[in-house]
Amino acid sequence: MEQERGTFGSKFGAIAAIAGSAVGLGNIWKFPYVAGENGGAAFLLIYIGITLLISIPVLLAEFTIGRRGKSNAYRSFINVAPHKAWGAVGILELIGAVLVLSFYCVIAGWSLEYIVQSCAGGFEGMTQAQMDTQFNDFVASGWRPIVWMAAFLVINGFVLGLGVTKGIERCSKFMIPALFCILVMLAGVNLWQPGFKEGAAFILKPNWSAVTSQTIIKALGQSFFSLSIGMAAMLTYGSYIKRQESLVSVSVIVSFATVLMAVLAGLAIFPSVFTYHVPVTSGPDLVFKTLPPLFAQLPGGYVISILFFVLLFFAALTTSLSIMESLVAFFTEELHIKRISALGICFAIIFVCSTLCALSQMPDSSITIAGMSLFDWTDTFSSNYVLPLAGLLCVVLVGWFVPKTTVEHELTSSGRYSLFVFKFVLFMMRYVCPIVIMFMCINGRIH
Repeated sequence: MEQERGTFGSKFGAIAAIAGSAVGLGNIWKFPYVAGENGGAAFLLIYIGITLLISIPVLLAEFTIGRRGKSNAYRSFINVAPHKAWGAVGILELIGAVLVLSFYCVIAGWSLEYIVQSCAGGFEGMTQAQMDTQFNDFVASGWRPIVWMAAFLVINGFVLGLGVTKGIERCSKFMIPALFCILVMLAGVNLWQPGFKEGAAFILKPNWSAVTSQTIIKALGQSFFSLSIGMAAMLTYGSYIKRQESLVSVSVIVSFATVLMAVLAGLAIFPSVFTYHVPVTSGPDLVFKTLPPLFAQLPGGYVISILFFVLLFFAALTTSLSIMESLVAFFTEELHIKRISALGICFAIIFVCSTLCALSQMPDSSITIAGMSLFDWTDTFSSNYVLPLAGLLCVVLVGWFVPKTTVEHELTSSGRYSLFVFKFVLFMMRYVCPIVIMFMCINGRIH
């Protein structure tokens, strides 16, 4: 059964969906901390430069394969590459998608739990130690994280079931502006906090003395993975971008949107951290242990707490939609089945994998690989091996094996846009990006 392929209905819809994929949990809880610890605005400038020179060419390689191949990740590689063996790279990206969703959906489920707890006023009057205990008990309970993870998957299924235009695009058009508005409101609330100046300086004050070679490597890793490269999402979304749209302008706009969101997230988070003199950190410990009792102490803390965890949910959902869509497109087009059937297969696969990841975090769990819980292993293995390898092979394919005229047609939209940009991007794909990605892998600083 041939399925009619969807497309994004407008440039704004494409940008919203792609930005939604890029703006994930890492932009909320990791990027601001990494920036602050590595020179603040100095790190941001380095990050922007690296994004323009390295990450955008890699992203454009995925967009080129997707739009030219006009199919799912696996079939697009076959349609574009000179040999069918390149389809294995598409399979590698789909494996990366499964690995990322396996732990990502568990964390997203936590955000739903904390939305409910925030609405019930569950954090009011809690100490930091009590918050630690509550979170640890929740994760260790086993069944509660699984229930919320399943609920998150159902929400994904509902949106994806509506299709590309009516589901993903419409949802992204609402959630990306909503994300921005929530971040602006939370940052605005912090303007009157005693720690606002210190918190803002942590992210926005340039400190070039803190910049080292490791800062460069961290900026490379943060930029590369902020754009959801190597997990089939951007390649699949690329296949939905209309021919007349500029891939370059979409890439640049999305990249700067991720930076803006990350900076706003820092302004929404760190003034509270500095106001109440708690240790500066990042990751799940920051958002699920440190912030809830701090928000509860602020004027309007009840509303602030709810908005913050809704923000986390939106960030997680827009990213998971893009990754899961890559799997749905694969099953729909390769098995020639209806979209609803493909969703059922995806739900089953991710539910099983995510359940195992959730259970691996219980005390004395034996679900481990290489001495790590399955939850940590899927995160580390995908970030350090699968995604960079897939990104490397993408730029090598587009830079060296796809006909130059084909790449030119895609990057200039058949002559509508700058030929100079095409030449520059092709040079970066051929000679710079592969070396940089291999350097990142060798140094082991990707994640």
